[in-house]
Amino acid sequence: MEDLAHWIRLYLDEKIGIARQFPVDEVVRLTQAVIRAYDNDGAVYIFANGGPAGAAEGFATDLKTHPFVAEDKTRTTDLRRLTVHCLNESAGVITGVANDLGHDAIFVEQLKNHLRGPERNRFDLVIGLSGSGNSRNVLEALRYAKSFGATTACVCGRGGGKAREVADLCVIVPGRSTFPGQTGANDNNFHIEDFQTSVSHMVTGLLKRRVWAGR
Repeated sequence: MEDLAHWIRLYLDEKIGIARQFPVDEVVRLTQAVIRAYDNDGAVYIFANGGPAGAAEGFATDLKTHPFVAEDKTRTTDLRRLTVHCLNESAGVITGVANDLGHDAIFVEQLKNHLRGPERNRFDLVIGLSGSGNSRNVLEALRYAKSFGATTACVCGRGGGKAREVADLCVIVPGRSTFPGQTGANDNNFHIEDFQTSVSHMVTGLLKRRVWAGR
């Protein structure tokens, strides 16, 4: 029988290797941008396609709630919450925009409901998650947000793609993989998605530290 344990160990060993070379400084910058949005009553917008869409929704859920709940989960703080919007959580909005205007517009069209200009949006943060950094709808939204003075970020892999040039900051998951399902055009895909969630948890935990330290 095939040694499945070999492949499982390979997956975990690859993940350890990625963690050891992870771009910590860029995660620091992303965390600082989230804290800046919170401190200045800005808003955070998060979005992604496919598998990372689940990570985006989880990221938004955590930022909305987790930093404001006590460690024993018996109480919350009455301090002002962070305003967070996940742009991929409404099937109605996404399919409606895609049907009328095309899939590339599904995020940028939603930002048009919120963004007003540099004076209003200079403390806002717009975060796209992408495997390759080349998702057209993510890039369109990042470009649009920049034109309104918002800070833009992308958490992606495979060298960052075009997002590396478009976003103000880019957390790029390093490494390559030989694990089944994430080779070829999907190179490192599972690890990229795993670490997108890890980044969201690091940022959420550090925002919680900031919120409770300021009580």
